[in-house]
Amino acid sequence: MNRSLLATLSALSLISACSSGNGFSEDKDADNSGGNNNNTAEITSANAVQVTKVTYQSAQAAGSAGEYSGGTGLISSAPATVAKIDGSFLTSSKPSSSNASIPIPPTVEECPAGGTMTLSGDIADPLTPTLTPGDFFELVYVACDDGFAVVDGNLFYEVDAFSTDSDLLAGTYDLSMSATFTDFQVMTADDSLLSNGDVLVRLNTLAAPIVLTETSGASLTVDGDLGSQTLTNFASSFSQETGVEPSPYTQSSSGTLNTTLLSGVVSYTTPVVFTGFDADYPGTGEFLVAGVNSSARLVVVDNVNINIEVDSDGDGVVDETIVTTWAEFAAL
Repeated sequence: MNRSLLATLSALSLISACSSGNGFSEDKDADNSGGNNNNTAEITSANAVQVTKVTYQSAQAAGSAGEYSGGTGLISSAPATVAKIDGSFLTSSKPSSSNASIPIPPTVEECPAGGTMTLSGDIADPLTPTLTPGDFFELVYVACDDGFAVVDGNLFYEVDAFSTDSDLLAGTYDLSMSATFTDFQVMTADDSLLSNGDVLVRLNTLAAPIVLTETSGASLTVDGDLGSQTLTNFASSFSQETGVEPSPYTQSSSGTLNTTLLSGVVSYTTPVVFTGFDADYPGTGEFLVAGVNSSARLVVVDNVNINIEVDSDGDGVVDETIVTTWAEFAAL
């Protein structure tokens, strides 16, 4: 299975952690009918850490949705260097005429621990090669087991834009695709997560070794065994300088979260962009969660320590500062 897919499965499992015994317990006052609570959450000193963590991890998982594009051979990150496409959709496509759209025959890949992933699609120009708006790829997972998670369901990508200075074979491109998740299920030992919704994915490696992944969308719903989450009007951006050690990154996100894990709806932004290195926690940045006349602001002290500043009455004055660490925050 593609390396980027494995990374995303790990990210999506964070949602499971939020609702498992090792993560959050559910808010006892939460509406557990399915992430459709229309009330705005009230953030207090008592629930500020919980609200912040649920929202932070939901934003992280949504930002990782773009990594599923790796199943098509199109990615924008790699451990050490900008990764090139694997070329599978190019070599499997044989043109019948210079003006025809070229179907990609279904290509079945066996998953490491069982099951399959099937790639198919249709591209207009496999010879140059380039991508054209309207080209599409479809990924179908059937009990695809990588040893960590089992994946079922469909992912459909349609190309929206492809820059003229892109070079697919060199792995340098600026590409936007609309991704549709249909009954897309990720099953781990802790939870079973079902995703439905649309995500706009942008992959940009033109400024290599700096690579960029952006995701955004109107609505994405993830249903788990112990809760449901819906993100609306969300956007995330992640950039990383590859090929250097340690590898620096920046990350930002915004949106609205409606989840059964909380007692109401919250919105979130990144007033100060997160920065960090490799897979480490951010060393700088801020993450602001807003409720009804209240807010909680995660302020990064360094890659070990964080503060959560609580404004429980919305007057712009910090009423309490909760001092903790990234490790304690993750373990709550």
